Parts: sequence; C-alpha cells; structure tokens
Amino acid sequence: MLIQFKLSNFRSFNEEQTLSMVAAGGRDKTHPDNFIAPETVGSAKFRLLKTAAIYGANASGKSNLIKALRAMRKFVLESATRMNEGDPVRCAAPFRLASESKTRPSTFEITVVIAQVRYVYGFSVTSQQVEEEQLVVHPAATSKGQCWFHRRFDVSAAKHQWEFSGPLNAFGKVLEERTRQNGLALSRGAEQNIAELRPLFLWLRDEAVVMDLSVEPIGFVLDIASQILKDPVFKERVERMVNEADLGLDAVVVEERQKATKDVLPTFDDSEETKEFSGFLAKMWSIQGEFGTNIRTTHKGSEPDLREEFNFFSDESKGTQRFFALTGTMLSALDNGGLIVADEFDCSMHPLLTRKLVELFNSKEANQRGAQLIFATHDVSLLNPALFRRDQLWIVEKNAAGASQLFSLHDFRPQPRTIEAFWRGYLAGRYGGIPKFGPMLENLKVR
Repeated sequence: MLIQFKLSNFRSFNEEQTLSMVAAGGRDKTHPDNFIAPETVGSAKFRLLKTAAIYGANASGKSNLIKALRAMRKFVLESATRMNEGDPVRCAAPFRLASESKTRPSTFEITVVIAQVRYVYGFSVTSQQVEEEQLVVHPAATSKGQCWFHRRFDVSAAKHQWEFSGPLNAFGKVLEERTRQNGLALSRGAEQNIAELRPLFLWLRDEAVVMDLSVEPIGFVLDIASQILKDPVFKERVERMVNEADLGLDAVVVEERQKATKDVLPTFDDSEETKEFSGFLAKMWSIQGEFGTNIRTTHKGSEPDLREEFNFFSDESKGTQRFFALTGTMLSALDNGGLIVADEFDCSMHPLLTRKLVELFNSKEANQRGAQLIFATHDVSLLNPALFRRDQLWIVEKNAAGASQLFSLHDFRPQPRTIEAFWRGYLAGRYGGIPKFGPMLENLKVR
C-alpha cells in the first residue's frame, strides 16, 4: 500500500511536492469506508485512503506526476538487467524553466507498507549517474526506522560512498562492487536474490500498475487475455463486469494459438484511425515472431438465436477497450491489494461508468485487501462530497515561475465544507487548477 510519493526537479515539477494517501487529521469523519482497514496496514495510527483523484488545467502537471511514478518504477525494474555501463539514466528530466534546476538531479521517494513493514526508498539521478540512493525500513508500521543502505556520490573521490546496516551488512561488498554508477542498488540486490530487498522490488513490479488511458491499452488487454486463459474464475468475473457495464456485449472470447502466422493478426479496415494500430501489431508480430492470443466479442442480434462475432481491437469502441483493460487490472488489484495509478481515467468512458469503478475501490465489501486507485481526470462529476473526502481530491496548478504545485482540498484555505458541491467551487476557480483564458476565448472576440 502506498503511503506517499515525493518528487522534485522532474519535468514541470521543480521544488519537492508530495502526494499523500494518509488521511488528514481533524474532525472530518466522512466516508469511513474510504479508509483501508487498520489491521491490513499494521497500525491504527496510519489511516490510509483507498482512492485519490487529481485535477488541474491542461498542461498543469497532472500527467507529469504520474509519469514520475512510472519513471521511478521503470528505472527500478530495468537498471540492473536492461542497462549497460554508460547508458543514460532516462528518468532524469530536470525542470527547464530555471537555470539552477538544469544541473540539479531529479529526485524520487516512495513510502509503502508491505506485509505490515514500512519501506521508505528514494534516489536522486542525473542523466549520467545515480547521485544518491537510500532505503529506510520500519519493521512495524510505526516503529523506529533503520537505514539499511545509503550511497552518495563523492565528487572529490569520483565514486560512491556506501553505508550498510542491519541485514544488508552481509551483502554490502556485493552491492558495492556490482552496482554500476548509473544503476540502482535495489535493482542489483533483487537481481542477486537478496531476500531482504525482494519485497519492495516485487511490489513495484507486480502490485504497482501505472496506466496511461489516453493511448491504446494493448499491453494490458493482452495481459488480461493471458490471465483469462489460465484462470476460469477470473474469466467469469471479467465477463460479468463487462456484461453488467451495459456495453452491448454478449461475451468476450479469448483463444490461444500455439504458433502464429501473419494471418493470425486482426483484420482492419482502411480507415486512418486503424492504420497506426495495425502497424503496431505488425511490428510486434515481426519482433516476437508470434501473436499467441486472439480476442473476439459476440453480440446478440435482433433475432433470438443470432450471435455475431466482432474483432475486439478493430470493431469495439475505445471506451469498451479501456473498460476491459481497467476491469481485469482492477480485479487483480482488488484480489492482491495492489495499486493502480491511471492517467486520463475518464478517457472514452461514460461518467457514470467511471464513478462505479471508483465506488468499487471505496467499497468496504469489494475492497477488503487495501487496494488503492489514484487517477488524473477532468471529469468534474466525480468532484462530489458523496464520493470523496476533501483529502482525496488533489489539485495541480502552475505558479508564476511555471512550476507545478500539488495540494489537496483539505489543504486549501478557506477549507471547503464537507457538504458543499466541490465541482461547483472548482469550476468557479475557487480552488485553482483551472485554465486562465485570454481575450479571444474569454470575450469570444476573434477579430
């Protein structure tokens, strides 16, 4: 479970900003079901929230916040196995609207609870190397932490200085010798099968999912299709959600093919809309040499016994494809207590449908393992006190220097009342995070 995520000097973010899933203190007793059960977290002192929604004007930095988490996760997963000495560190992306920021490292830090153990892990990077990396572990959610390792680049010595403690004392020499300057010790330790580092690495790999729903969710769809082939119970649950979402589908059919040839690829019409996607699949086929999953849908006809088959990718709407991708991903998260972070959450889906997905995560009955959903959206219908607490609603906006800043409605002063229509205050500009139009759009004078 995510406690908080910090970032600084990454894309449109300059100074350190924090997205926290810890419920704010005070007298706000609304939505008790929106909290993760204390026994799951391991401490009643941590009231963690199940969901958070992020709002802001176009180009305010919402997507950059999610890209930061994706970049951190990707670097952890790949730095030991897919990078070589001298490769650039791609998650370094300094804020470019201030001269001093261009030479500072990008910094990321994540705090999570895994099996009632709290991990605080972070690193700072330039495009050439890791400047600093640290892992602090709290054996219980509220116990005093122990710094298991800390590395910092010493400019005068032109190398990293290392410190180890606790269970990593025995592995210090291995990590120091085998971790490249442009790689992470966490990644190398997991690759070396150091048991103490594996829980955090595996949580980032298996339980933290970052999605951008503005693009075709092909990879997620194929992953879900693969899981459907392996698990009949999961298949039944996915089909039930798809059927009950009123998408007009009678069934989703997933077939596995042992050896694929080019005729296995879905067929497309000649419209411009499908050319790019068709080219992607053809490229994927040529790289992998196989395309082992075929996905079709069936629809009921006007006659009682008529069933017509359609190709999932070329015939179904973008909203249907995204809902299918979300459905399978969400069911896995609810089963395992995972984290889903989604950009453009409302893309191509009806507002009532996205609301139901949020309610699913907030539900005490459906979400019993501490699964979390964080999403960026423009759907103001979700800005509703009947659905969210104030500390679950976040605003991103740029300051006068062009840097993104992040705050929740709970932080805003004067604080919104728990019964007021949040969407109305947001659209009126009370909380910030809305566009500031020039005369052409504000006054509607184009001549």
